[in-house]
Amino acid sequence: MQIDLSGKTALVTGGSRGIGRAICTGLAESGARVIVNFRSSAEEAEGLCREIELAGGEAVCRQGDVSDADEVEALFQFVESEFEQLDILVNNAGVIKDTLLLSMKLSDWDKVMDTNLRSAFLCSRLGAEMMFRRRSGKIINMSSVSAIRSSRGQANYAASKGGILSFTRACAAELAGRGIQVNAVLPGFVETDMTRRVMSRAGKQTLERIPSGRFGQPDDIAGLVVFLASPLADYITGQAIPVDGGLSI
Repeated sequence: MQIDLSGKTALVTGGSRGIGRAICTGLAESGARVIVNFRSSAEEAEGLCREIELAGGEAVCRQGDVSDADEVEALFQFVESEFEQLDILVNNAGVIKDTLLLSMKLSDWDKVMDTNLRSAFLCSRLGAEMMFRRRSGKIINMSSVSAIRSSRGQANYAASKGGILSFTRACAAELAGRGIQVNAVLPGFVETDMTRRVMSRAGKQTLERIPSGRFGQPDDIAGLVVFLASPLADYITGQAIPVDGGLSI
């Protein structure tokens, strides 16, 4: 099955590292023009864009804190002025601030909610507005298996990712009539910089719970995202799809 996204413009938030990086690479390999959004990882983002271009793809980096309404506005103004269209939006930006409920600071709660959930709202609102004009588009929200099978110390993270699921369903119902599909991907334990601390603390016990017997890799997630971004997924919307090696069974 070959996916051709030629002529499509994709924006990936938090696209410079980990899962976001793999998604940007996968979309570019399928022919999409990719906007790599980042908040602070400028060096990684610029390196990724160079790699994509050297491989024959098209990519541009754009800094912006997607939890900040003004910076999101500026980001989408850039997309509008440079590309005049947005076909694919991947709300991937995320953060972990794990701690037990009784020791969780309000700042830990707010940071996770703002980065993981508020950003998806801010970007989807403006992204959908651009997609309306062409009566087509794909919005893919990165949730987590923690939304449906959580662990101790993840009250903020699980709540934010559970919110993504409800947000996805509501947006899918609103936007389907305009030719816009909205879906959520639920990664399991994927080896990235963000999850390294969690895995070092509970990796062995976690691995024993995964039927596939291994942790996920960013490319495992990127493959599904590229599929959902393609015309092959035009009749799929409002869905929450785990990619977790069977952890959520």
